[in-house]
Amino acid sequence: MFKKFMAKMGVGSAKVDLMLSKPEYAMNEIVHGTIRVQGGNVEQEMNSIAVELWLQVISKNGQTYTHKITSIPVVSPFIIQANEVKDFPFTYKLPEGLPISAGNVSYHFRTHLDIAGGVDSNDHDAIRILAPAPFYALLEAFARLGFREKHGSGHFDGFKQEFELFPTGLLAGQVQEVEFQAAVEQDGLRILLELDVPSFGREVELKREIFFSHALLEDVDRLAEQLRHIMEETLHQAHLYQSHRMEFEHGHHGHHKSGLGGAIGGFAAGVFGGMLAAEMMDEMVEGAEEAFGGTEGEEEGGFLDGLDFFGDEEDE
Repeated sequence: MFKKFMAKMGVGSAKVDLMLSKPEYAMNEIVHGTIRVQGGNVEQEMNSIAVELWLQVISKNGQTYTHKITSIPVVSPFIIQANEVKDFPFTYKLPEGLPISAGNVSYHFRTHLDIAGGVDSNDHDAIRILAPAPFYALLEAFARLGFREKHGSGHFDGFKQEFELFPTGLLAGQVQEVEFQAAVEQDGLRILLELDVPSFGREVELKREIFFSHALLEDVDRLAEQLRHIMEETLHQAHLYQSHRMEFEHGHHGHHKSGLGGAIGGFAAGVFGGMLAAEMMDEMVEGAEEAFGGTEGEEEGGFLDGLDFFGDEEDE
């Protein structure tokens, strides 16, 4: 009797553990794992098991905001005996277009074991979501030209995810920073490239949209040479690109659009309905918790330090 009472208080109660096959996954990949329930000191009735995928974003002032992307019901009611171990298979196909794990973005699965008449058990498992292979081929091509990713590259502002590099060889002294957004398409990779160029005490932004075929992306040397040619041409013909102020189509904003789909991070605009971006652009004003449905989804600390990842301005 005493053991049953203590189990209801959470002492000697059943515990849940999500065991994943690996810690890193590509967008659209199927996550495989096993949910293990370890029985406690007494027989207990379980109402259900559900696994939730959470996205965590850290603002430039260090505040942490989380949003539940989905909840996956896994197991219906069952009874577990004292010290019994039950394993349940878990599979989930990740959505396309998620922001990748970089800069101010991280993810975790939260596994919730609902115990009838007792204290529920939870398990948290961090995962990294990676970009498709063509994206990393592009980064390698930049690296071969002497460009290095800046600390905090891959920042996500609620609508889009932007990657930032600085020159250490090619264009050093001519370009302060190279930024790009990426969209994965069926036939290759499309990017919105921006060169930030110093000009008479101010910074000029040169933007152009570029498509790279799969054949080119599979040959990193050729890709690097193509990138070199494109960036040098952009600088030499700066007047053609200085006012080219377009963005990937995010929805729920007033930017000019390039009409591109499949942007990395584009999925999140639909998830948040634009609310996250509005809050971030307003310096995480008071009431942001209500925008995410209450404070339940807000967690202190997190997987990344609170660094200044967000830019200072937004294109009009």
